[in-house]
Amino acid sequence: MTSPSFQTHPHAHMHAKALIYGLVPCFLGAGYGQYLRWNRDAWLTIAGGFWPMFCILASLAAVAYVLLTRSDDRTIKVSAWLMLTWSWLYVPFWLTAIEVPRSSAVVTSGGRVLSVAELYRPTSERAWLLAGRGGNRIVRNVEGMPTIYDVDVKYKFADAYIATANDGEDLAQALVVAVTTELATVAKQPRAARMALLTKPEPQAGLVLRVCRAAVRRDGPCPLKLSLSPQASATAPGGLWSAHYSEQEALAERHLPTLVTLLTEDAARVTDKAAVFAVFLDLAETTADLAKVARGPHLLGAHAFDTLIARILAAPDGGSEALRLAATVSRLSITQREALRAKALREAPVADILRGYGVGRFSDAELATLSGRLAASIETTPEVALLALETFGPRLSPDLQRRAVDGIRAGTATDALAGVKHLDFASSLRAELLDKVMAQARPEDLMHRLSDGKLEQMLTPAETRTVVAAAVAKAGGSRVWLDFVLRIVPVRAMIASERRAIVDELMFSNLKSALEFVSENRRHLDASDVAEVTRDYVRTVTADFCLHLTHRNASRRIDYFSEAQIDIFRACAATATK
Repeated sequence: MTSPSFQTHPHAHMHAKALIYGLVPCFLGAGYGQYLRWNRDAWLTIAGGFWPMFCILASLAAVAYVLLTRSDDRTIKVSAWLMLTWSWLYVPFWLTAIEVPRSSAVVTSGGRVLSVAELYRPTSERAWLLAGRGGNRIVRNVEGMPTIYDVDVKYKFADAYIATANDGEDLAQALVVAVTTELATVAKQPRAARMALLTKPEPQAGLVLRVCRAAVRRDGPCPLKLSLSPQASATAPGGLWSAHYSEQEALAERHLPTLVTLLTEDAARVTDKAAVFAVFLDLAETTADLAKVARGPHLLGAHAFDTLIARILAAPDGGSEALRLAATVSRLSITQREALRAKALREAPVADILRGYGVGRFSDAELATLSGRLAASIETTPEVALLALETFGPRLSPDLQRRAVDGIRAGTATDALAGVKHLDFASSLRAELLDKVMAQARPEDLMHRLSDGKLEQMLTPAETRTVVAAAVAKAGGSRVWLDFVLRIVPVRAMIASERRAIVDELMFSNLKSALEFVSENRRHLDASDVAEVTRDYVRTVTADFCLHLTHRNASRRIDYFSEAQIDIFRACAATATK
């Protein structure tokens, strides 16, 4: 017979489960939630309806599992209990949550500011306030980017200012009104003022300060960050915030760059060309502006073009512009072209004149006019002296030639070498420049200028001998000059003693290089010198390598070694068989 205590045990077990998995989770979850409400803690989330439904379904599954199974797995039971407790905390909160816009912020009772946009990812458009609905404040539109007068106005209030706002206050109302008022004022102003607002920091700073005072209405630093960005459609030609002036605006606001564009571009549609040209002449202050229009003469009438050229000729500067106009504008009359050339000769930098004209385009009278200015420049500027020799050459007077050489000698050795190239009509002056080259030039400066046979092309045989003798003398004890001689100086241009000196220098520094030199240039060297270098070299290599060298001519199909050299290699190779 079963005892009464055993009969009541199943009911007691069910009561215990109901207590553990029903009342206790409900009491703990709901009680902690109520504590959060009383404590006025703010709890923001961007989670949607998925997680509440998940919690409810998971809780139902946990209850069913506990009631319908006799499993004694404590991990599952503890997990079920925690899920029930969390559901009693989270689901009631979510069911009574308040949606908070992304542009809003929650201010806790302790003064802490929770900005929805800063707390959550940019893709989230909505957030919910689960706890803290009663004691905390929700401040609307603490940041955003409204579009006013085709301008995206991006703003953000400082946390310190947000913390002082009332519950439900919309901070954007006064801001939008203030920005609208300011932009409406600027939109009515000329285009220059509109462009200044968007491109210069000072007008923007002034607008922000005025907007801040109107929106905040308090003294002290501005608690607002504000930036303005015009929309793409508003910056297109003809748009409110476009940088392009219409013809009427350019005339009314006297905008010189637009007037120049209207007078020079074929695509420009000009309604009143006479008015545009008149305002342009009134505004143009430099010869450069006048020359820009003059270089597009087909857009001007005859009277306007003549007026423009006269204005350029009367300007106190602009010699370089006159030089370019005389060389490029085909509409000029003979008188205008001569006047521009005369102005250029008087006023343009001498270097620009020499670069702008070829020798055949200077008359003797023009050269005589330029000689005074040329004499003052060539002595102090090697570049001008070189240009003068290149442009005029023998047309220069002996005095100017002398001055040009003196000016070049005051420069670098490379300048002197360049001067030699243009002085094929004065051997004594060439000798002076060559002396400077060999006295001061570095091998690396001369290497690329005299490579590929240019040494003998540029210099006369006598001059070549002078350079070769100086270079060979410098090669003794200088590796860089030795390299220069080997790469640039032809062996045929050396005398016997110079060739021997180079061979001795190579034998002292590198026997392999000496062998290559005498083998490649043996037709210009004494046979005894070639044999001596070859015998000295074979003493430094093995007999097997000598055997290899005996076959080099045949294997590479070149006549690199002479028969005398090959005999020396054979004698060396024969020692391997002994």
